[in-house]
Amino acid sequence: MPLSVQVQCPAKVNLFLEVTGKRRDGYHTLATLFAKVGLFDVLDVERTDEPGFRLEIVDEAGQGLSAGPDNLVLRAAEAFRKEFRLGFGARIKLTKRIPMGAGLGGGSSDAGGMLVALARLHRLELDRSAMARVRKLAPALGADVPFFTRRDAFCDGRGIGDKLKVLEVPKALPWMVLAWPGVHCPTPEAYKRLVLPPKADVLTRLAQLAKLEKRLVGGRPLSEWEGLLFNRLEDPVLGVRPEVRQAKDILARAGLRGVLMSGSGASVFGFAPSREEAAAAARKLAAYPWKVYLTCCLG
Repeated sequence: MPLSVQVQCPAKVNLFLEVTGKRRDGYHTLATLFAKVGLFDVLDVERTDEPGFRLEIVDEAGQGLSAGPDNLVLRAAEAFRKEFRLGFGARIKLTKRIPMGAGLGGGSSDAGGMLVALARLHRLELDRSAMARVRKLAPALGADVPFFTRRDAFCDGRGIGDKLKVLEVPKALPWMVLAWPGVHCPTPEAYKRLVLPPKADVLTRLAQLAKLEKRLVGGRPLSEWEGLLFNRLEDPVLGVRPEVRQAKDILARAGLRGVLMSGSGASVFGFAPSREEAAAAARKLAAYPWKVYLTCCLG
């Protein structure tokens, strides 16, 4: 059994997000297209003989993340311990680079990464039934967490985002510029302001998602799918977060294409046909007090 593992925990963007309804328990149902991108938190997990988990955070994002029991990494570790009755504990170091409250799934990725790390320490990764048990722990930690327990770079998400279908994208997507304007957009607030779309609109958007996925799977160029990107949560967020609206406008003026808000915000991303054009756009954005990343979708 290995004594330590390191897990890269990637950020995600939503290339598409439609809200399809609302359940009786208050959760909204979605049709979304998740894509992992090359911005990572890192988990270093070392097995210890004594029980319990100790978390150290190296906060490169500078946002004062708590290392208390409410941290998603520790909640994931405890869920795993209870499920598999672990006889050992772990020292955990989380290097935090993904901004919080930015629509990039950083907390969910860390939780999913923690489940994967403990599965590796316990040598469960090649055991399908055991990994099925690991993945069953994920939805209770957050709607996006199941996506981050998988190696796949692209997934169609339904339900609350937890019902996943892998999308095999054979050709690398273009370079991306990702900008976080420094404001937080709590997800519950976005949904509280959301006006559910009529069913006819939802059906139209679902057809649009199917077309987007078909073109990505077919390796089609940016010009054939940039207009299909969509996020239903933009309207409720942009109406009250002028910083996000400004970021969208500025990315578009910098020459980026398919500019879209990710998740419930506040991050915004756009694509460029080449790395040189993406880098030039990123340099233009350096004048703003934002975090700007030159990156690309994984896979």
